Amino acid sequence: MPRNHLRARLGRLGLAWTIVCLLVISLSGCGQVTPTPEPVTIRFVHFGVDADYYQTLAQEFNASYPYITVELRDDDADDADVFINSPFALGGLRDEVLSLDPFIEQDESFDRSDFYPGTVELFTREGETWAVPAAVNMMVTYFNQDLFDQYNVPYPEAGWTLDDFLNKALALRDPEASVFGYAPLDPFLDALLFIYQHGGWIFDDLRNPTRTAFDDPLTVEALEWYVGLTHEHNVAPTQDQLYDKAFGQTMESGVYLGKVGMWIEWLSERGGGGGVESRWPGEWKMRWGMAPLPRDAQQATLAFANGYFMSSQTPYPDACWKWIAFLSGQIPRSAVPARRSLVESTAYEQLVGREVGAVVRVSMEDAVLLSPRIVEFDQALGIFGQALNSIISGRSTPEEAMTQAQREAERTGP
Repeated sequence: MPRNHLRARLGRLGLAWTIVCLLVISLSGCGQVTPTPEPVTIRFVHFGVDADYYQTLAQEFNASYPYITVELRDDDADDADVFINSPFALGGLRDEVLSLDPFIEQDESFDRSDFYPGTVELFTREGETWAVPAAVNMMVTYFNQDLFDQYNVPYPEAGWTLDDFLNKALALRDPEASVFGYAPLDPFLDALLFIYQHGGWIFDDLRNPTRTAFDDPLTVEALEWYVGLTHEHNVAPTQDQLYDKAFGQTMESGVYLGKVGMWIEWLSERGGGGGVESRWPGEWKMRWGMAPLPRDAQQATLAFANGYFMSSQTPYPDACWKWIAFLSGQIPRSAVPARRSLVESTAYEQLVGREVGAVVRVSMEDAVLLSPRIVEFDQALGIFGQALNSIISGRSTPEEAMTQAQREAERTGP
Protein backbone atom coordinates (compact mmCIF):
# COMPACT_ATOMS: atom_id res chain seq x y z
CA MET A 1 0.00 0.00 0.00
CA PRO A 2 1.39 3.42 -0.92
CA ARG A 3 2.74 5.34 2.00
CA ASN A 4 0.44 8.34 1.53
CA HIS A 5 -2.65 6.10 1.46
CA LEU A 6 -1.49 4.43 4.69
CA ARG A 7 -0.99 7.78 6.34
CA ALA A 8 -4.51 8.91 5.34
CA ARG A 9 -6.02 5.68 6.64
CA LEU A 10 -4.21 5.98 9.96
CA GLY A 11 -5.44 9.56 10.20
CA ARG A 12 -9.04 8.45 9.76
CA LEU A 13 -8.55 5.64 12.30
CA GLY A 14 -7.02 8.13 14.75
CA LEU A 15 -9.99 10.44 14.45
CA ALA A 16 -12.42 7.56 14.88
CA TRP A 17 -10.48 6.29 17.92
CA THR A 18 -10.55 9.76 19.49
CA ILE A 19 -14.32 9.92 19.09
CA VAL A 20 -14.75 6.46 20.58
CA CYS A 21 -12.54 7.37 23.54
CA LEU A 22 -14.50 10.51 24.21
CA LEU A 23 -17.75 8.56 24.20
CA VAL A 24 -16.31 5.93 26.53
CA ILE A 25 -14.99 8.60 28.92
CA SER A 26 -18.35 10.36 28.95
CA LEU A 27 -20.28 7.15 29.59
CA SER A 28 -17.83 5.73 32.11
CA GLY A 29 -17.83 8.80 34.34
CA CYS A 30 -14.21 9.89 33.71
CA GLY A 31 -14.47 13.67 33.25
CA GLN A 32 -18.04 13.28 34.50
CA VAL A 33 -20.42 16.17 33.81
CA THR A 34 -21.88 17.56 37.04
CA PRO A 35 -25.56 16.67 37.20
CA THR A 36 -28.10 19.46 37.56
CA PRO A 37 -28.99 19.82 41.26
CA GLU A 38 -32.51 19.00 42.34
CA PRO A 39 -34.74 22.10 42.63
CA VAL A 40 -35.12 23.41 46.17
CA THR A 41 -37.10 26.19 47.83
CA ILE A 42 -35.74 28.02 50.87
CA ARG A 43 -37.78 30.36 53.03
CA PHE A 44 -36.24 33.69 54.01
CA VAL A 45 -37.78 35.85 56.76
CA HIS A 46 -36.96 39.57 56.58
CA PHE A 47 -38.23 42.89 57.90
CA GLY A 48 -41.41 43.87 56.09
CA VAL A 49 -40.15 47.30 55.12
CA ASP A 50 -37.47 45.66 52.93
CA ALA A 51 -39.80 43.45 50.88
CA ASP A 52 -39.13 45.15 47.53
CA TYR A 53 -35.39 45.14 48.13
CA TYR A 54 -35.23 41.42 48.79
CA GLN A 55 -37.63 40.60 45.97
CA THR A 56 -35.20 42.14 43.49
CA LEU A 57 -32.27 40.29 45.05
CA ALA A 58 -34.13 36.97 45.05
CA GLN A 59 -34.71 37.28 41.31
CA GLU A 60 -31.06 38.13 40.69
CA PHE A 61 -29.95 35.22 42.86
CA ASN A 62 -32.26 32.79 41.04
CA ALA A 63 -30.71 33.82 37.73
CA SER A 64 -27.35 32.58 39.04
CA TYR A 65 -28.79 29.54 40.80
CA PRO A 66 -31.86 28.48 38.77
CA TYR A 67 -32.44 25.43 40.95
CA ILE A 68 -32.83 27.54 44.14
CA THR A 69 -36.06 29.45 44.70
CA VAL A 70 -36.14 31.92 47.59
CA GLU A 71 -39.57 32.31 49.16
CA LEU A 72 -39.77 35.65 50.94
CA ARG A 73 -41.63 35.99 54.22
CA ASP A 74 -42.06 39.05 56.44
CA ASP A 75 -43.54 37.29 59.46
CA ASP A 76 -42.10 35.19 62.28
CA ALA A 77 -42.33 31.93 60.39
CA ASP A 78 -41.28 28.88 62.39
CA ASP A 79 -40.21 27.11 59.21
CA ALA A 80 -37.71 29.75 58.05
CA ASP A 81 -34.49 28.44 56.53
CA VAL A 82 -32.68 31.79 56.66
CA PHE A 83 -33.64 34.92 58.57
CA ILE A 84 -32.25 38.32 59.52
CA ASN A 85 -32.06 39.37 63.16
CA SER A 86 -29.94 41.34 65.61
CA PRO A 87 -27.18 39.88 67.78
CA PHE A 88 -29.39 40.66 70.78
CA ALA A 89 -31.54 37.69 69.77
CA LEU A 90 -28.60 35.28 69.69
CA GLY A 91 -28.90 34.20 73.30
CA GLY A 92 -32.34 32.72 72.68
CA LEU A 93 -31.47 31.20 69.31
CA ARG A 94 -28.50 28.97 70.05
CA ASP A 95 -30.45 25.71 69.60
CA GLU A 96 -32.27 27.05 66.55
CA VAL A 97 -29.37 28.14 64.35
CA LEU A 98 -26.37 26.49 62.73
CA SER A 99 -22.76 27.51 63.17
CA LEU A 100 -21.61 29.02 59.89
CA ASP A 101 -17.91 28.30 60.37
CA PRO A 102 -17.92 25.07 58.28
CA PHE A 103 -19.48 26.96 55.36
CA ILE A 104 -17.11 29.91 55.71
CA GLU A 105 -14.07 27.63 55.79
CA GLN A 106 -15.13 25.77 52.64
CA ASP A 107 -16.06 28.91 50.66
CA GLU A 108 -12.81 30.29 49.25
CA SER A 109 -14.63 33.30 47.81
CA PHE A 110 -15.86 34.44 51.24
CA ASP A 111 -13.44 37.05 52.60
CA ARG A 112 -13.93 37.33 56.35
CA SER A 113 -11.31 40.08 56.61
CA ASP A 114 -13.44 42.36 54.41
CA PHE A 115 -15.93 42.95 57.22
CA TYR A 116 -15.48 45.96 59.47
CA PRO A 117 -13.76 45.11 62.79
CA GLY A 118 -16.20 43.99 65.45
CA THR A 119 -19.09 43.15 63.13
CA VAL A 120 -18.41 39.42 62.83
CA GLU A 121 -17.51 39.25 66.52
CA LEU A 122 -21.01 40.45 67.42
CA PHE A 123 -22.34 37.13 66.17
CA THR A 124 -19.58 34.97 67.63
CA ARG A 125 -20.08 32.89 70.76
CA GLU A 126 -17.75 30.29 72.23
CA GLY A 127 -15.50 30.59 69.21
CA GLU A 128 -18.22 29.91 66.64
CA THR A 129 -19.85 32.24 64.13
CA TRP A 130 -23.64 32.06 64.17
CA ALA A 131 -24.50 34.72 61.58
CA VAL A 132 -22.95 36.77 58.81
CA PRO A 133 -23.22 40.56 59.33
CA ALA A 134 -25.85 42.00 57.05
CA ALA A 135 -25.72 45.76 57.65
CA VAL A 136 -24.79 48.40 60.20
CA ASN A 137 -26.89 51.34 61.32
CA MET A 138 -25.28 54.30 63.06
CA MET A 139 -26.13 57.65 64.54
CA VAL A 140 -25.14 60.77 62.63
CA THR A 141 -25.77 64.50 62.80
CA TYR A 142 -28.39 65.97 60.48
CA PHE A 143 -28.78 69.68 59.87
CA ASN A 144 -31.29 71.96 58.20
CA GLN A 145 -29.40 73.62 55.36
CA ASP A 146 -32.14 76.21 54.89
CA LEU A 147 -31.73 77.46 58.47
CA PHE A 148 -27.93 77.40 58.27
CA ASP A 149 -28.11 79.52 55.12
CA GLN A 150 -30.74 81.85 56.57
CA TYR A 151 -28.62 82.62 59.65
CA ASN A 152 -25.32 82.53 57.73
CA VAL A 153 -23.87 79.65 59.78
CA PRO A 154 -21.18 77.43 58.19
CA TYR A 155 -22.19 73.81 57.71
CA PRO A 156 -20.66 71.25 60.09
CA GLU A 157 -17.80 69.22 58.65
CA ALA A 158 -15.83 66.11 59.57
CA GLY A 159 -13.59 66.79 62.55
CA TRP A 160 -15.86 69.38 64.16
CA THR A 161 -16.05 69.46 67.97
CA LEU A 162 -18.65 69.82 70.70
CA ASP A 163 -17.61 73.46 71.03
CA ASP A 164 -18.37 73.90 67.33
CA PHE A 165 -21.71 72.17 67.90
CA LEU A 166 -22.66 74.56 70.69
CA ASN A 167 -21.52 77.66 68.80
CA LYS A 168 -23.57 76.70 65.76
CA ALA A 169 -26.59 75.93 67.92
CA LEU A 170 -26.30 79.36 69.57
CA ALA A 171 -26.00 81.10 66.19
CA LEU A 172 -29.15 79.36 64.97
CA ARG A 173 -31.29 80.09 68.04
CA ASP A 174 -34.06 82.59 67.26
CA PRO A 175 -36.61 82.89 70.13
CA GLU A 176 -38.96 85.15 68.19
CA ALA A 177 -39.30 82.58 65.42
CA SER A 178 -39.35 79.56 67.81
CA VAL A 179 -36.19 78.26 66.11
CA PHE A 180 -33.81 76.09 68.13
CA GLY A 181 -30.27 75.05 67.34
CA TYR A 182 -30.75 71.45 68.46
CA ALA A 183 -33.54 69.03 69.35
CA PRO A 184 -32.96 65.76 71.25
CA LEU A 185 -35.12 63.18 69.48
CA ASP A 186 -33.93 60.48 71.87
CA PRO A 187 -32.49 62.04 75.06
CA PHE A 188 -31.24 58.67 76.32
CA LEU A 189 -29.10 57.91 73.25
CA ASP A 190 -28.02 61.51 72.77
CA ALA A 191 -26.84 61.74 76.38
CA LEU A 192 -24.99 58.44 76.00
CA LEU A 193 -23.24 59.75 72.89
CA PHE A 194 -22.11 62.95 74.57
CA ILE A 195 -20.90 60.98 77.60
CA TYR A 196 -18.68 58.75 75.50
CA GLN A 197 -17.50 61.62 73.31
CA HIS A 198 -16.35 63.40 76.48
CA GLY A 199 -14.45 60.34 77.70
CA GLY A 200 -17.00 59.28 80.29
CA TRP A 201 -18.83 55.98 80.46
CA ILE A 202 -21.80 54.28 82.08
CA PHE A 203 -20.28 50.84 81.54
CA ASP A 204 -16.61 49.97 81.66
CA ASP A 205 -16.85 48.65 78.09
CA LEU A 206 -19.84 48.97 75.76
CA ARG A 207 -18.63 45.93 73.81
CA ASN A 208 -18.12 43.72 76.85
CA PRO A 209 -19.61 45.40 79.92
CA THR A 210 -18.84 44.04 83.39
CA ARG A 211 -19.90 46.89 85.68
CA THR A 212 -21.52 50.33 85.77
CA ALA A 213 -19.77 53.65 86.39
CA PHE A 214 -22.59 56.17 86.50
CA ASP A 215 -20.74 58.43 88.93
CA ASP A 216 -17.55 58.73 86.87
CA PRO A 217 -16.46 62.43 86.99
CA LEU A 218 -16.33 62.71 83.19
CA THR A 219 -19.82 61.22 82.93
CA VAL A 220 -21.12 63.85 85.34
CA GLU A 221 -19.34 66.62 83.39
CA ALA A 222 -20.85 65.42 80.11
CA LEU A 223 -24.35 65.40 81.59
CA GLU A 224 -23.87 68.90 83.00
CA TRP A 225 -22.94 70.06 79.49
CA TYR A 226 -25.84 68.17 77.96
CA VAL A 227 -28.60 69.59 80.19
CA GLY A 228 -26.98 73.01 79.80
CA LEU A 229 -28.05 72.94 76.17
CA THR A 230 -31.62 73.28 77.41
CA HIS A 231 -31.52 75.03 80.77
CA GLU A 232 -28.48 77.29 80.39
CA HIS A 233 -28.21 78.09 76.69
CA ASN A 234 -31.77 77.21 75.64
CA VAL A 235 -30.59 75.99 72.24
CA ALA A 236 -32.86 72.97 72.85
CA PRO A 237 -36.53 73.44 73.78
CA THR A 238 -37.79 73.06 77.34
CA GLN A 239 -40.98 71.10 77.94
CA ASP A 240 -43.00 74.34 77.97
CA GLN A 241 -41.43 75.50 74.69
CA LEU A 242 -42.00 72.07 73.20
CA TYR A 243 -45.75 72.54 73.41
CA ASP A 244 -45.67 75.87 71.61
CA LYS A 245 -47.98 75.55 68.61
CA ALA A 246 -45.34 77.11 66.36
CA PHE A 247 -42.97 74.28 67.25
CA GLY A 248 -45.47 71.48 66.78
CA GLN A 249 -45.52 69.97 70.30
CA THR A 250 -42.98 67.20 69.64
CA MET A 251 -39.28 67.20 68.80
CA GLU A 252 -40.00 65.46 65.51
CA SER A 253 -42.64 68.03 64.59
CA GLY A 254 -40.19 70.84 65.29
CA VAL A 255 -37.68 69.25 62.89
CA TYR A 256 -40.35 68.55 60.29
CA LEU A 257 -41.68 72.14 60.46
CA GLY A 258 -38.20 73.58 59.93
CA LYS A 259 -37.76 74.90 63.48
CA VAL A 260 -34.61 72.89 64.37
CA GLY A 261 -31.08 73.46 63.11
CA MET A 262 -29.46 70.14 64.14
CA TRP A 263 -30.59 66.76 65.40
CA ILE A 264 -29.03 63.33 65.90
CA GLU A 265 -30.73 60.43 64.19
CA TRP A 266 -30.07 56.99 62.72
CA LEU A 267 -28.52 56.96 59.27
CA SER A 268 -31.35 54.77 57.97
CA GLU A 269 -33.88 57.54 58.73
CA ARG A 270 -32.28 60.06 56.39
CA GLY A 271 -34.77 62.14 54.49
CA GLY A 272 -37.73 61.07 56.62
CA GLY A 273 -40.14 59.20 54.38
CA GLY A 274 -42.97 58.34 56.72
CA GLY A 275 -42.61 54.56 56.34
CA VAL A 276 -44.41 52.05 58.53
CA GLU A 277 -41.57 51.89 61.05
CA SER A 278 -40.45 55.51 60.74
CA ARG A 279 -40.96 58.21 63.35
CA TRP A 280 -41.51 60.76 60.60
CA PRO A 281 -44.91 61.73 59.15
CA GLY A 282 -43.40 62.13 55.70
CA GLU A 283 -40.29 63.15 53.80
CA TRP A 284 -38.41 66.10 55.23
CA LYS A 285 -39.46 69.29 53.51
CA MET A 286 -36.24 71.20 54.09
CA ARG A 287 -32.89 70.86 52.34
CA TRP A 288 -30.93 68.72 54.74
CA GLY A 289 -27.31 67.78 55.19
CA MET A 290 -25.39 65.19 57.18
CA ALA A 291 -22.18 65.25 59.19
CA PRO A 292 -20.34 62.87 61.51
CA LEU A 293 -21.04 63.28 65.20
CA PRO A 294 -19.06 66.15 66.78
CA ARG A 295 -16.07 64.97 68.77
CA ASP A 296 -14.74 65.95 72.17
CA ALA A 297 -12.02 64.05 74.04
CA GLN A 298 -12.61 61.18 71.64
CA GLN A 299 -14.71 60.22 68.65
CA ALA A 300 -17.43 57.65 69.25
CA THR A 301 -20.31 56.70 66.98
CA LEU A 302 -22.96 54.39 68.40
CA ALA A 303 -23.97 51.67 65.97
CA PHE A 304 -25.70 48.32 65.84
CA ALA A 305 -25.77 45.53 63.29
CA ASN A 306 -28.09 42.85 61.96
CA GLY A 307 -27.01 39.48 60.62
CA TYR A 308 -28.15 36.55 58.48
CA PHE A 309 -28.80 33.35 60.42
CA MET A 310 -29.35 29.79 59.13
CA SER A 311 -31.94 27.60 60.82
CA SER A 312 -30.70 24.34 62.32
CA GLN A 313 -33.84 22.69 60.92
CA THR A 314 -33.26 23.56 57.29
CA PRO A 315 -33.05 20.55 54.95
CA TYR A 316 -31.03 22.62 52.44
CA PRO A 317 -27.99 24.08 54.26
CA ASP A 318 -25.84 24.37 51.12
CA ALA A 319 -28.51 26.35 49.29
CA CYS A 320 -29.03 28.52 52.38
CA TRP A 321 -25.32 29.30 52.54
CA LYS A 322 -25.28 30.33 48.89
CA TRP A 323 -28.12 32.76 49.61
CA ILE A 324 -26.40 34.17 52.73
CA ALA A 325 -23.06 34.58 50.95
CA PHE A 326 -24.84 36.31 48.06
CA LEU A 327 -26.70 38.69 50.39
CA SER A 328 -23.54 39.64 52.25
CA GLY A 329 -22.12 41.02 49.02
CA GLN A 330 -25.06 43.35 48.36
CA ILE A 331 -25.49 47.02 49.28
CA PRO A 332 -28.34 47.50 51.81
CA ARG A 333 -31.07 49.90 50.89
CA SER A 334 -30.80 52.30 53.83
CA ALA A 335 -28.15 51.04 56.28
CA VAL A 336 -24.38 50.63 55.85
CA PRO A 337 -22.78 47.56 54.26
CA ALA A 338 -20.82 45.54 56.79
CA ARG A 339 -18.11 44.98 54.17
CA ARG A 340 -15.49 47.69 53.80
CA SER A 341 -15.08 47.02 50.07
CA LEU A 342 -18.77 47.83 49.49
CA VAL A 343 -18.65 51.06 51.52
CA GLU A 344 -15.59 52.19 49.57
CA SER A 345 -17.09 51.24 46.20
CA THR A 346 -18.25 53.67 43.54
CA ALA A 347 -21.60 51.88 43.46
CA TYR A 348 -22.27 52.74 47.12
CA GLU A 349 -21.41 56.41 46.65
CA GLN A 350 -23.64 56.57 43.58
CA LEU A 351 -26.49 55.05 45.59
CA VAL A 352 -26.30 57.30 48.67
CA GLY A 353 -24.53 60.36 47.31
CA ARG A 354 -21.05 61.74 47.88
CA GLU A 355 -21.86 63.53 51.15
CA VAL A 356 -23.52 60.55 52.81
CA GLY A 357 -20.79 58.22 51.56
CA ALA A 358 -18.08 60.44 53.06
CA VAL A 359 -19.87 60.64 56.43
CA VAL A 360 -20.31 56.86 56.51
CA ARG A 361 -16.66 56.15 55.75
CA VAL A 362 -15.47 58.52 58.49
CA SER A 363 -18.03 57.32 61.05
CA MET A 364 -17.43 53.61 60.54
CA GLU A 365 -13.82 54.02 61.63
CA ASP A 366 -15.02 55.08 65.09
CA ALA A 367 -18.18 52.97 65.35
CA VAL A 368 -18.90 51.55 68.79
CA LEU A 369 -21.08 48.53 68.10
CA LEU A 370 -23.63 47.87 70.82
CA SER A 371 -22.93 44.47 72.32
CA PRO A 372 -25.70 41.96 73.09
CA ARG A 373 -24.21 41.69 76.55
CA ILE A 374 -25.74 45.07 77.38
CA VAL A 375 -29.14 43.40 77.74
CA GLU A 376 -27.74 41.62 80.80
CA PHE A 377 -27.69 45.08 82.39
CA ASP A 378 -31.27 45.99 81.55
CA GLN A 379 -32.03 46.82 85.18
CA ALA A 380 -29.00 49.12 85.36
CA LEU A 381 -30.07 50.80 82.13
CA GLY A 382 -33.47 51.44 83.65
CA ILE A 383 -31.81 53.03 86.68
CA PHE A 384 -29.73 55.28 84.41
CA GLY A 385 -32.83 56.27 82.43
CA GLN A 386 -34.68 57.29 85.58
CA ALA A 387 -31.71 59.32 86.77
CA LEU A 388 -31.44 61.03 83.38
CA ASN A 389 -35.11 62.00 83.48
CA SER A 390 -34.56 63.50 86.92
CA ILE A 391 -31.64 65.57 85.56
CA ILE A 392 -33.48 66.76 82.44
CA SER A 393 -36.54 67.80 84.46
CA GLY A 394 -34.34 69.74 86.89
CA ARG A 395 -35.30 67.67 89.94
CA SER A 396 -31.67 66.62 90.53
CA THR A 397 -28.21 67.81 89.56
CA PRO A 398 -26.15 65.42 87.43
CA GLU A 399 -23.84 64.69 90.35
CA GLU A 400 -26.71 63.94 92.73
CA ALA A 401 -28.58 61.75 90.25
CA MET A 402 -25.56 59.78 89.06
CA THR A 403 -24.24 59.17 92.57
CA GLN A 404 -27.60 57.80 93.64
CA ALA A 405 -27.92 55.76 90.44
CA GLN A 406 -24.53 54.13 90.98
CA ARG A 407 -25.41 53.17 94.54
CA GLU A 408 -28.69 51.63 93.38
CA ALA A 409 -26.99 49.76 90.54
CA GLU A 410 -24.38 48.32 92.89
CA ARG A 411 -27.12 47.26 95.30
CA THR A 412 -29.36 45.59 92.72
CA GLY A 413 -26.66 44.21 90.39
CA PRO A 414 -27.18 43.60 86.63
